[in-house]
This record gives sequence, C-alpha cells and structure tokens, in this order.
Amino acid sequence: MLRDATIVDADAVAMLVLHEVERRQLRRLRRVTKEQLSQMLFVGYHQPDFRYGYPQARVYQNQGVAVGVAYGYPAATERTLDNQWATLFERQQLTVPQQLVVTPRALPDEWYLDLLTVRNRSKGKTYQQKWFDEWLLGDAIHRARQSRLPAMGMDVRPGSSLAGLAADFGFIATQRRQLDRQTYYHLRLKLV
Repeated sequence: MLRDATIVDADAVAMLVLHEVERRQLRRLRRVTKEQLSQMLFVGYHQPDFRYGYPQARVYQNQGVAVGVAYGYPAATERTLDNQWATLFERQQLTVPQQLVVTPRALPDEWYLDLLTVRNRSKGKTYQQKWFDEWLLGDAIHRARQSRLPAMGMDVRPGSSLAGLAADFGFIATQRRQLDRQTYYHLRLKLV
C-alpha cells in the first residue's frame, strides 16, 4: 500500500535512508559513524523542513512495515530542506563539515525525486505483479504531475537499477554531473 509517511514510520524509513546514504558514499558524511548518522536521520525525519523529513516522503507498506520510500519535492523548496543538517551535527556533538550544504540538484522547472529505495529483503517481491520500486516511481510521477510543473527530474548513477527503471518510464538523460566526486546522470521526464 502506498501512503504518505507518518511519524510512526521513523525507524523503518530512517534505516532505509541510512542504507541509501551509505551506498552513495558521500564524502561529507565519512567522518560520521553509522550509529551517529542513523541517529541524525531519525531525529531529522521528525523535522518538517529536513531533506529526509516525513513531509517529503511516501512509503510503500507491506504487511504493516514500510519497505520502500521515495522522497520528492518541487525545486523551489529544495534550498530550504538542508537547513537542519548543522543542527543535527551539533546535537550529536560533532564538528559540522565545512561543505555541509548540499548543492541544489533540481532544475528550476522540476519536481525532483531525491531518493527512492526499497529494503533489500523486499527487492524482487511483487504486489499485483508490480515491483515495489515501480509502484513508488509511478506514485512519484503522479505527485509530480499534481504539482503542475512541466518536468520531473532525478539524478542516478549509471547502470543502477533506478536508472533502468527510469528509462522504462520514459526518463531521458539530459546531462552528466559530478556530485560529490561521483558521476551521475540527470534524468528528466516531461509532464505536460
């Protein structure tokens, strides 16, 4: 079942985001232990203006547990979503990295899909012949269309399963980007 994330989903969603953030190997988070990062994501999840806070999230629930999550928002709100990182670092009594602010990735006319991930044990499982990540991406496209913006964007690593899924949905690579010294492709889907 697809639904808006709630405060109750904090544990499950924080773990999903933690695994995805670890997979991305962000340099600015390398000095943070897994426990510290997990705690920051859990606390940040409760903040409405945090990039990975519950208001930006949709979850796929299977048997009462959030097994997948998608984070997306209009480009105009992206700059306000990273203001909580410094507070989260300070709360953990950690030195705030010099380059903590995430460079905005959304183009001005986009609804941006920041993160889409499914719990490893749930990958390969289906509901009504659909993969959980297909349901989440389809739902994200629906939300993007409701925003009335002309395009939806996302950044994916070349060869990733999300890149393949996005291609199946009609996304087109528009530019190659270096994000945190890693190569990504910016994909766009015209909505109107």
